[in-house]
Amino acid sequence: MLSQTQRKAILRCLIDKVVIQRARRDQIHTRIVWHGGETTTFEVPVAVGALTDLPTAHEMAQQIRGLFAEGQSDDEMARQLTQHGYRSPSRPAVLPSTVQGLRLKLGLMPNRSQSHPRRIAGYLTVPQLAKALGITPHWVYHQSKRGTVVIQRDAQTRLSLFLPTAPRRWRRLGSCGRAI
Repeated sequence: MLSQTQRKAILRCLIDKVVIQRARRDQIHTRIVWHGGETTTFEVPVAVGALTDLPTAHEMAQQIRGLFAEGQSDDEMARQLTQHGYRSPSRPAVLPSTVQGLRLKLGLMPNRSQSHPRRIAGYLTVPQLAKALGITPHWVYHQSKRGTVVIQRDAQTRLSLFLPTAPRRWRRLGSCGRAI
């Protein structure tokens, strides 16, 4: 019945003052003092930049470990965590993507092939080569595009593979301070 302007005017007549304090990084403590002296106090959740900024992040990670062991999907875990009072950094509910990110960070993979690096006899994968050289995999891929590094694509596993017994032209990597 009332317009928004009228509702605001009524609230201004009823409220004496509003006091807000940053209780924690992810929460604002709010107290409304009404005319007549009564007060209303509540907490307002605030969006934060990272999951680690939430004080319940460690507890949520432990919950995810248990729920994953039970065989639950990311969607089911997100729903249950929301019911238990957890939240994502920027939302009041736990998102499946938040669960997935935490699960992957914890090394919890649904498929066995995801949980360990693949090993192909006689070859190195790009991450294995990068680790052996002390460089990033992106640098190896870049050198492959330039033709400096010869990488073969395995049709069966779809992995980019490097043969350690490389031709002599590969020795040019030594000019960058990195040699095999």
